[in-house]
Amino acid sequence: MGNHLPKPQRFEDKKSRIQQMVIIGDTGADFVKIWVKVPVAGKWTLSLSTSGFSGDLDSMDGKPVAQWLQGQAGIKTYTYDFQKDEGLCHTFNIDELEKNCRYYYLLTSEPDTKITEEGRTVIGDTSAAFFTTAKEHYDEVKFAMFSCHDPYSWAHPKEGAWPELCDVAQRENLDLLIAGGDQIYLDTNKGRMTDLWKCLARHKNELKQKTDEEIKDHLIGLIREYYKIYWNFEALADAYGRYPSYMIWDDHEIMDGWGSRTKEERIKLLRHFFQFDDDAFNLKVVDLAWQAAAQVYFEYQHSHNPWAQASINLSDLSRVHWDYSFQRGDFHYYVLDVRGHHDCEREAYRLLGKDQNARVNTWLNSLSGAKGAFIVSPVPVVHWSGLVDIADFSLSGMKDDLMDEWSHHTNHAERDEFLTDVLKASHDFGVPISFMSGDVHCASAYQLVDMSRFPKAQVSQVTSSPISRKPNPAVANVAVAKSGYMTKEVDGKKVATTVYQKRLFAKSGINNFAIMRALNVDGQNSIEADFYWPGEEDHEIVRKNISLTSGE
Repeated sequence: MGNHLPKPQRFEDKKSRIQQMVIIGDTGADFVKIWVKVPVAGKWTLSLSTSGFSGDLDSMDGKPVAQWLQGQAGIKTYTYDFQKDEGLCHTFNIDELEKNCRYYYLLTSEPDTKITEEGRTVIGDTSAAFFTTAKEHYDEVKFAMFSCHDPYSWAHPKEGAWPELCDVAQRENLDLLIAGGDQIYLDTNKGRMTDLWKCLARHKNELKQKTDEEIKDHLIGLIREYYKIYWNFEALADAYGRYPSYMIWDDHEIMDGWGSRTKEERIKLLRHFFQFDDDAFNLKVVDLAWQAAAQVYFEYQHSHNPWAQASINLSDLSRVHWDYSFQRGDFHYYVLDVRGHHDCEREAYRLLGKDQNARVNTWLNSLSGAKGAFIVSPVPVVHWSGLVDIADFSLSGMKDDLMDEWSHHTNHAERDEFLTDVLKASHDFGVPISFMSGDVHCASAYQLVDMSRFPKAQVSQVTSSPISRKPNPAVANVAVAKSGYMTKEVDGKKVATTVYQKRLFAKSGINNFAIMRALNVDGQNSIEADFYWPGEEDHEIVRKNISLTSGE
């Protein structure tokens, strides 16, 4: 790393970065949000066509894009002046589209934008780039769920299961993708990538010479580089550039165990014997880094989600809602935020906060007539066994990871209330509901049954992790919770609840993703999951099918 705080443009200077990229974000029958990253500042135009493009897309005869394309049928163009201080990225909000329609797109610089590439069009010229708008009605939905992208956790960077995801997505003609947390690692625990927090601890003397705004701006610049490095993988860009993608963060976009560390533990993370070690300054750096992480998460991930506002107020992040919902016909989705308002020192509602709990409850009460419902919780409701209960005694740095879990005793009251609301909605409305999670670096599936209170409920938990991070070893399967009644702590003692967790699948030691399929056949609603992972042979993909609503 060197002896000085790295400038963003020199950070990890041996690693390549994305120069341009497109993410197809929230998509409906007549609208789409398209996130664009360009290589240089200036005016760039995003062009859409229902029939594709023809002619010299590289030069466009030196004309403005709209003028050059005006003779081609069905063209829509959208221009934005990209700025360096905005990270050279922008989300286009496009409406008045046709339902269930394929749109091809181009990303092209305007004539007065100085570019270093040989041609003006940087996406969509040499190979077709396209997406498809949503249908109005669905009898079935198919989508991918994945999490934990860290190609630098290996001795040599690996794409993990991204190529397999692209193959399966194309074959299955998926409706959408859900990236369920940890799309980058600011604190990867391997030597291949700089740990942001260790870097800050080593360079506090230099930070001390900067104003608060200078520190925050510097950190925003550094975190943008993490995204540009982590997302510079072909299969990842191919997937995000074709299928509507819905994203949510987990802790590693901020700090390992964010929300499960006390204020004292956050301060301790920045203490360094050879650096200025005032705890008030350490806390200020943590708070500024939190603001920077939130800003860049907003730029790269949240700005193209449903409900996303045009900008966020970094000085009052407590008022920002990162959770959201959306639909595909009568199939409903709610994406929980378990980091933005997670506070282990709060008396109650430590994971979600009281306001988010209320919003989710309102959504649950709206599920009458739904054919299926999905709740994205980046950390699973059930996965680990009793290991979670000894988290407070861990000396290996695992304490915060395990305190993240719904199963940790400090979260039992919130978990039990939430599960009761979910089971009741499933029972009352006859709708199967599946939790979808990541975080834990292995895969599992459960049915959650409460015959005494909600006998008609069909609730399940699917966990898929990691897509590219080095997974937990196969032996970790012994720590995955087995079938049995969920427990809670009462007066310091473990007692059984009325919820029975039936383990359907567990596998460690693999990169993986899940394809979720929900359908209605002859009035019967069902959900199933296909887990995929790379096989031992080249181009081999292994699939494990799990029925989540069969009751078998």
